Formats: sequence, C-alpha cells, structure tokens
Amino acid sequence: MDSAVSAILEGIHAGIPQYELEAKVAAAVAGGDLTPAAGAAARDLWLRVAERSRREEVLRALHDTATDLTGIRDVEAVLQAIVGRTRTLSGSDMAYLSLNDHASDETYIRKSDGVVTEAYRMLRMPIGTGVVGRAAAGVTSYQSADYLGDPEIIHLPQVDAIVRAEGVRSILGVPMYLHGKAIGALLVADRTPRDYPAETVDLLDTIGKHAAVALDNAERFSAIRGALERLGQEQASRQHEMSELQSLMALDRRLIETVIGGGGYEAFADLARHIVASRVAVLDAADGVLAARGGEHWAARVSELATGALAGPLRMAAATGEPRECHSGGDTFLLVPARTAGGHLATLVLADRLPDLPAGLVERLSIFLTILRLFDRAAHDAAQQLQIEVLDDLLSGREVSTDRKRQRASRFGLRPTDDLTVVVLAAPGADQRRMAARLRSAVQTPRALIARYNDDFCVVATDDGSVAERIRAALADEPSPPTLGFAGPATGFDRLSASYRQARRALATLLMLGRTGASLDGARLGAVGLLLDAAHTLDPAFSPLTEIQPLLDYDAQHRTALTETAWAHLEFGANIARTAEELFIHRNTVRQRLTRIGGLLGEDWLDGPRRLEIHLAVRVWKLAGSGLD
Repeated sequence: MDSAVSAILEGIHAGIPQYELEAKVAAAVAGGDLTPAAGAAARDLWLRVAERSRREEVLRALHDTATDLTGIRDVEAVLQAIVGRTRTLSGSDMAYLSLNDHASDETYIRKSDGVVTEAYRMLRMPIGTGVVGRAAAGVTSYQSADYLGDPEIIHLPQVDAIVRAEGVRSILGVPMYLHGKAIGALLVADRTPRDYPAETVDLLDTIGKHAAVALDNAERFSAIRGALERLGQEQASRQHEMSELQSLMALDRRLIETVIGGGGYEAFADLARHIVASRVAVLDAADGVLAARGGEHWAARVSELATGALAGPLRMAAATGEPRECHSGGDTFLLVPARTAGGHLATLVLADRLPDLPAGLVERLSIFLTILRLFDRAAHDAAQQLQIEVLDDLLSGREVSTDRKRQRASRFGLRPTDDLTVVVLAAPGADQRRMAARLRSAVQTPRALIARYNDDFCVVATDDGSVAERIRAALADEPSPPTLGFAGPATGFDRLSASYRQARRALATLLMLGRTGASLDGARLGAVGLLLDAAHTLDPAFSPLTEIQPLLDYDAQHRTALTETAWAHLEFGANIARTAEELFIHRNTVRQRLTRIGGLLGEDWLDGPRRLEIHLAVRVWKLAGSGLD
C-alpha cells in the first residue's frame, strides 16, 4: 500500500493528467493497495492542486502581459502573445482580436491563435452582427453556446458559412475601449458547446485592456517617429507634443510598476496624487475607502461625502462608466470609475481645482486601477482559499469525517466543544480584503473563520452570545451597512450546518422584504422561515407581505397601527380583550380597528385559509421589524 500511495502522490506532485490519475487510483483500489476512501481523497487532492496551479498560472500570465508593455516595440509580437495567452488561460480552442473600421462600419480580425481556416482569419463583418460585431459595438460582453442556432444573433449567410467551415460552436467576446470609444473586441471560441463562467469574462476583459494599451502605445511610438522626421522643419511646434507623448509612456511604466510591485492601493494613491497634484481617494464598489492621500482628516471626509453630497454622482459615474465632475462645499471633485464587463469595481476620487491634464491620463488611471483591483481580488481569493475549504467542510452538510473537520478547523483555533455562532452578511460591492479585516476586528477573537462563501461574507466564531451584535455595531458606519443574518451560539461542529441554514434563511428574509442594512436571528423565524424558504423556492418573485399590503399602505398614509393590531389579534387567538391589553388601548378601539381592517382586507380575513395566510404575513412583518437594530 505504501508504494501505491507514494506513486500516486508523486504523480500528483508531478502534475499527471486526470485520466492517468484515475487509471492509477482504479488499479490500486482493484488490487487492494488502496481503499476507496483513500482513492477519493487522492482525486480531491488532485483537483485542489490543479485549481491552485491554474490560479498561479493566471496571475503569472497577467504579470507577464503587463511587464511586456513596459518595453513594447513590436506591437504585432505583443498582440500575438496576448491572443496566445488568452487561448491558454481560457482553455479555448481559439482566441482572436478584432479592430473596428468605423469608415466602413465593419470590424475585422487583426490577430488570432488556433484558427484553422484562412477565411476565418480574414473575417470582416458589420458592427452589431454576430458575436464579434456585438462585442465590438462596445455595449457589453456577449456569449453564445450555440452560435449557428442562436436566434438572438443577427446572422449573415456568408459569415455563417465561414463559421461552419471552422467548426465553431460557442463564442465569448468582450469589447475593448480606448479614450472612451470602442475600438474592437477580444474573443475566444470553441468547437464544442460551452457556457463561459464570470471568471473567464473578467479574464478576457483584463487582457483586453492590456491589448488596448499596447495598441495605443504603438500609435504613440509611431507619432514620436513622425515627430522626429519633421523635427528640422517644425521643431518648436512639436517639442511640446513629443514631451507629452514621452511623459505618457513613462507614466505607463510607472503605473505598471505600481500595479505589479505589491504596494497596493496606497502606492497607487501616492502615484496618482503625485501625478495630478491633488487630494486622492480610492473607493471600492460600495464606496468604502481603500486608500486616501490628502491630509489627516481626508479619509474621514471622503467617507462622509460618499454617503452625502457625492452619493448621487458616485452612483451615476458607476452606472455610466464615465468620469464625472461635481462640486461640494467649494471643492471640485472628479469621479473616475473603474469597471469591467462584469460591473463596477472601484472609483478614483480626485479633489481640488485640477490643472489641465494630458490627454488620456484620466483614462489610464481608470484602466490601471481596474487592473490593480483584479490583481488584488485574485491574490485575496488565493489567500482565502483554505478558509473557504474549511467553511465548506463545516457548513455544506456533505459527508466529511470528524477527524478532518477537527484537524482543519484547529488551524483557526476552533474546537468541537466550542460554542459557535454563524453570521452571514450581504455587502454588495464591498472590497473583500477590507471587509474581511473589519470583520476580523469586530469579532474580537482570533478563533474565527472569515471568508466569502456562497456569494456572501461568512463568519464562524467562538461566541459568548454577542458576536453578531459586535459585528452589526462595528459595520454601522459603512456607506451601505451590510444586511446580516445569524444563528447560534450552538455547541459543536455537527450543528454548524443547521446554524448556517438558519442564518442564510434570516438573511434571505430580510432581503426579500427589502430590509437592507437590518439584522435578524435565524432562530426567531422558526416555522415561518421554513414556509418562506419553500414559497421562495417555488416562486422567486414571492412576497410574503402581499396579503397585508393594503394595511401597510394605509398605515403609511394615515400614521395608524392597523398592521400591529392585526398581528396582536391573530397572535392572541382573536381575543379582543387580550389584544387590547397587549396594545394598551381600549376594547372599543380594538373593535373599531378590526372593522377598518375588514374593510381593507375583506370581511373574510379571519376565516379559513385566509386567516393562516394573513397570520403568516403579519408574523413575518413583525419579525423583520424587530431584529437587533
């Protein structure tokens, strides 16, 4: 058995293909040299090693592409390297880059890798048609898992014939921009049906930005050569132009060095402040401050402005993707959004009266902030991977051995005998690294798991019963306070999966009711939570308050308490005396309110199935309105 295990482990370390590993494991299990459980563990280990290798490969390739641009001379070689890396990293059969010819309203393939037929390599098509034309139009990324059979695509017979000859089935394209204008698209294609995940879209978008910078640099090198040829005739008039071009290329090198140098947002803010000679702040997509340069109280002021005078302009800049100038308190602000095809990532805030900036400078700052955010996200994901894996072992409900849970959780100070609370937070747009640090500070114990899990921030921590309240209080100053569901404390790892489901159910209830920024204990939902879960599963558009909406509207318009009265009346068995006692009002007042309720909901509101539906609705309303806050 030892030799079989050694051979398999050595093979995993050497990077053997999955099919070869499967063959070795099957042979070892069949020969009795390996247990089925050990075989499953070997397959799981291979998958984890392969995933981590891929993450490292993506980061290395993005680093190499960015480094290429610092010494660019041969744009053809750089573009060929870009499509080659795009094909390798996406795992697609081919990759290609198209450029727009606005004079003819067409887009044409400039560079390709993996394309077999000459007709496909030389393909030209009207902007807006096919996947290439739609992506090149610059509206958004577009993909199709079955190009020839996709009814949403504008098909041209001659283009479809070329695609059919190449054997293409699925295509993904992202637009490339330069100076705010769509210049073409970066695409991958496969000869089998394929749905491209969001990571692949973001990858293409990042590489597409590199390609746009490479093309822009090539044009600037050509401009320099032309300026040198004319220097004897117009030296004085061209001197300023050459200096500006050289300054922009020097700026590109400095920005790239900042992105790949590891200085993070602080180094980027320092460089931006030096370049534009103004106060600078970098905000995440939720308008939290990632870095600020501009004086002792500048970061606090930016945070305050983000929820006040700048809130509207920030939303507009994020929605349009265009820089936006605005004014507040005598100051001028330029809001520069950074985004990918997947959405808004960050905003660069430049303050004070800005001098005349060289053409393209603001766009360059936006592009390199986007690249920095994607680099940081990839690095943070890699650092968080172990915590995510341990959370999955503890919370997913799948079969995991007790020893494995104990051993892996002990790395983070968690023991099977601990009282543990699960907290799940929805904080759309918040920077993962910044939010993880704030949560770590809020829980006030090193014995905790904190990571992004199933699209939400998740905390599993030892608890004396107050960790959820500490988190809520600590994050109350966020520009957009997170919505929080929690459950616990409960003793032992075996109860964590149930606690997680309760916390998720509480969070989903708050979001369903539009109570963003609120918090709720999942244990308080009880059977109501199960009914909400079931209803929402059957109908995602389900709203639990539909039955009592007339009461809610009437209370809001007339400042009455009919909803509260309906809740108390149903909670206490439709007993008028008990209802009056609970609400501290006279019995006749209760009767008057019940008459009004009947007029709004119908006289049958206390009969049969309607009574149950209305009771459920008012109980949900009551629970959602009486969380921690």
